[in-house]
Amino acid sequence: MAAKPCTTLVVAGLIVAAILAPNSARAIEVKKDLYKSGGPAGSSAAGSGVAGPTKGNPIPKAQQQALSDTIANESDSYLGDESEKKASGKVYVDLEHAKFLYVPTMKEGKWTVLAKLQAAEYTPSKTGEGKGRATGKQKVLVFNYRLDGSKWTEVEPPKWQDVEAKGAAAAHK
Repeated sequence: MAAKPCTTLVVAGLIVAAILAPNSARAIEVKKDLYKSGGPAGSSAAGSGVAGPTKGNPIPKAQQQALSDTIANESDSYLGDESEKKASGKVYVDLEHAKFLYVPTMKEGKWTVLAKLQAAEYTPSKTGEGKGRATGKQKVLVFNYRLDGSKWTEVEPPKWQDVEAKGAAAAHK
């Protein structure tokens, strides 16, 4: 079962909004709400969760868009996997309502970006309607990319992490 086209568009829009939001090698936290007509939050500095003073995004716009497209394409398979889990009655992560965190850093003269999608874990309802029952756990899907010239290179494959009660993430084995 593939992810719904509207879900893919929402995730892509969320990623674009987060990447284009101002930052200075600090984290940008964007909360998305699929049911608001104003679109995803975080398209401007006000209310976007930007830490510290607001400055222009250090990554060129063309590379921001390329990264956004790359992450949207790669996250699509994870959205599909979680939809299949929900449909088959297995515990799933609600990536459709994920919180997006984008952290650019300069390492060895090259930009690297950690992009994280954090969402709650659910046990689907027996009827298949609604989200089901929250397990109380949070999961984070972490993407790690490096800008090599004009191309984004995956530093390591995306990985799931468990979010511990105090907000720290632990690697999911």
